[in-house]
Amino acid sequence: MTEQVSSRRAPYWAAGAVGGSVAGLSMTGDIIFDLFHGPAAVAVCGGAAVLVGGLAWYHSARPQTEPLTPAAARRAPRHELPGTAPWVGREVLLDGLLAVLRDVPASPGGALTLDPLHGQSKIVVIHGAPGAGKTALALNAAHRVRDEYPDGQLYLELRGDADEPRTSAEALEQLLRRLEVAHEDIPAGVADRAALLRALTNDRRLLIVLDNAHSTEQVRPLLPVGAGCAVLITSRKALSAGDVARPPVQVVLPDENDALDVLAHYAGQDRVAADPAVALQITRFCGRLPLALRIVGSKLRQRPDLSLARMQARLEDERHRLRELVHEDKSLDACLAFTYRELGEATRAAFGLVASLPAGRLSDWHFAAVAGSWESAVAACDELIEVSLMEARGDDSAADAGYHIHDLIRVYAAEQSDQLPPDERQALETRQVRAFRDAVVQLAARRAPELAAEVPPERTGDLDRLPAASWVSGEQERLLWAIGRGRSLGMDVEAAEIGEALSYFLDDITLPVGSANWLFSAPPEARPRTAGSLRRARAAVALTEGVPDTALTLLTDGTECGGATDPVDRARDEMVVARAHAAKSDYREALRHMSTATDGLRAAGDSWHVLNSLEKLGEFQRWRGKPELAEQSQREALRLAEDSGDRRARARLRRTLAETLGYLRRPEEAAPLLEAAIHDFRVLKDRRWEGACLYALGKIYRLLGRREEALDRYRRAEEIFGPMGEQLWVGRVTNARIRVLAGMGDLAEASSTARTALGVFQRIGDKMWFAHTQRDVGWLHLKEGRPEEALAPLTHAVEVTGRAGDAYAGAMALHLRAVAYRDLGRYPEAHADFEAALEVYRSGDYEWNEAAVTHDVVLALRAEGRSEEAERLETATVAVNPVFVRMRGRNGAEAVPDED
Repeated sequence: MTEQVSSRRAPYWAAGAVGGSVAGLSMTGDIIFDLFHGPAAVAVCGGAAVLVGGLAWYHSARPQTEPLTPAAARRAPRHELPGTAPWVGREVLLDGLLAVLRDVPASPGGALTLDPLHGQSKIVVIHGAPGAGKTALALNAAHRVRDEYPDGQLYLELRGDADEPRTSAEALEQLLRRLEVAHEDIPAGVADRAALLRALTNDRRLLIVLDNAHSTEQVRPLLPVGAGCAVLITSRKALSAGDVARPPVQVVLPDENDALDVLAHYAGQDRVAADPAVALQITRFCGRLPLALRIVGSKLRQRPDLSLARMQARLEDERHRLRELVHEDKSLDACLAFTYRELGEATRAAFGLVASLPAGRLSDWHFAAVAGSWESAVAACDELIEVSLMEARGDDSAADAGYHIHDLIRVYAAEQSDQLPPDERQALETRQVRAFRDAVVQLAARRAPELAAEVPPERTGDLDRLPAASWVSGEQERLLWAIGRGRSLGMDVEAAEIGEALSYFLDDITLPVGSANWLFSAPPEARPRTAGSLRRARAAVALTEGVPDTALTLLTDGTECGGATDPVDRARDEMVVARAHAAKSDYREALRHMSTATDGLRAAGDSWHVLNSLEKLGEFQRWRGKPELAEQSQREALRLAEDSGDRRARARLRRTLAETLGYLRRPEEAAPLLEAAIHDFRVLKDRRWEGACLYALGKIYRLLGRREEALDRYRRAEEIFGPMGEQLWVGRVTNARIRVLAGMGDLAEASSTARTALGVFQRIGDKMWFAHTQRDVGWLHLKEGRPEEALAPLTHAVEVTGRAGDAYAGAMALHLRAVAYRDLGRYPEAHADFEAALEVYRSGDYEWNEAAVTHDVVLALRAEGRSEEAERLETATVAVNPVFVRMRGRNGAEAVPDED
């Protein structure tokens, strides 16, 4: 036995003897030449060389029963890579990995130089979420580069997701045995085994795949150091093994096209090609996770009777989705189970509760709301990111910084949370609801200062640096969840206080139709202030849902604002009442109530509501023919918005002010305001307000004569409003095109567009915009030389705007009807309408409009033969209105109503 062991060890001794003898000879030569000189030194050195050579020959020539030298191992390489499914899509990931692995030093003469300064092993860590395709990526890369590693390719499963991962000692034993080291020759200790592995692989070109690693400590002893070796390590963690200069490779999810390719690979190309829309929906339900796509695709291939549509229906309900993601030995549930079980108990609880919330962006705050402290929250987030159950998005300075949980992982975690003991879950949810209450009240206190006293100072967290409207908008669905869950837990007062705080952000969120009465109901024990705020919220939502009478019923006793007793609450109610009158097309009452509200809010120092009341006050002043007052109100509101730091309010006020500047014929000032507002709303991801700004910018470009750009902005606005189902906005955009098309000379298309707009407004029952469009129809008849046909639609517009008190729109209709009367020779009626229009324009800062009407009066006087009066009027107007001179030759029957 001793002889056999000695014989097996002989190759290692021989290699060591040769290497040692050469090193010894090198060192001995220095000594010999120090002691001897000339021929004597050469002779002594030669004798030493003969002695060393003899020792080397003796060791190498001894009988070998099991020759296991590295050279012998290279002559019989081991190829242990298991088969794998093809890598579909995400070619950049694979190409990058192949470029690293193919960069292998050449090995002239069958051996690599051992120089640590010029090379080391390539260690690549591949990490990602469960089911993302880490092993598939590693094995596909390994198979493609196997010829670059002629000394072998070894594969070892490290069982990182098992209850007992493989130890480093066990893994080293497996690797050494595969390198032909006998069991008896394997050292007992991990350090000695690791040293032997490095010695055996130093001069080889060997590829090792370590699959499913558990930790850096597990894999570090398994790594070779030779420049010709490479190691691929897959793990759910971004391990720090190997060269820190080479960052871990994260396996990202495929994009939609690649996800379709993955599904088609397993389900069959023909099936996916036959119904690509349904197939795309399936990939979305699978969250584009390759394992889920593989499971679904394999099921479909095995079941020809199972259509894509039926599979889509089975995946649609996320409560049952994980049950569908099981096929033969593949299961997403099993793939996730061990990683989830391995989490700390506190992390599991926090993760499950956060995952149970409506989906959306996450932050440390959401985890602190459950964990109870920022320290516990940060620790939980770090642990989840480490095992790839969650990923970080951006950094602290990024607008979208936070965390993201894959949909399927979120569903799994929420299901696990449902299994918590009821008392434990209730306690955690109670903490969660209170955290949402504290957060939204804290943010609402910026708009309603009286709420500041309701904010616990120890729970402010990181919210002070966040834009209030953006946070509330992003958390809208979760705040609604908190109201519902609070009521289920018997927390009616807290639920009402969330609703009260939410009521100050109604312009920043979109609520489900019909939900206001439930969301903003007040329990009997609610304080009067809360009950009043909730009543006002229901009234404001009624306005957005098109029932202004309901709003008035909620907030008045039949005459004035009779519900509120506190002066501030009364003034805030007046704001909603004013808007209700505007919605009923009663602009006189709207202006009166908003003026009262603004005065009351100023007296109370309620700056946020002053800002909002001024915005609407300016709008009503403009409609009542006082654009110069509107500009003053809206500029003051914009300054308040800028002082508040609220980006959304600032953008909204820029748009409102720009519209007023358009009325004042100052489009050059309006355009940059709208362009800035569009930018802000895009940053805020507010598509509705972005569309409203594009519509307004189209009007400004039309006034500037940039008609093609105007049509482009209208098109972009319609692309936003159409899919949203915003029919009123679609109608307004359609109406705006009429004047542009007519100004370009395409009267037929302008008429067709007008008919389309009328149809939209008639369908949705908007009488005011129907009247505005009738005015444009009348004007088109004038341009086409049909004044008789123009009278009916123009008269309709005059009557509707007159009843509403919309002085500016009424003056435009009166002006055009006067032109029709003039062209029909009905001069007394023409002059009556001209004078009524001029009265409106003279009462406000409408220099351009006054000049345009005066030109048509001059033409009427000349048509009547009253040339001297025409000359006197023209001369007098030139002296006081410089705009009049620029309009020489203008005829209202031909020109666009509000263009030069």
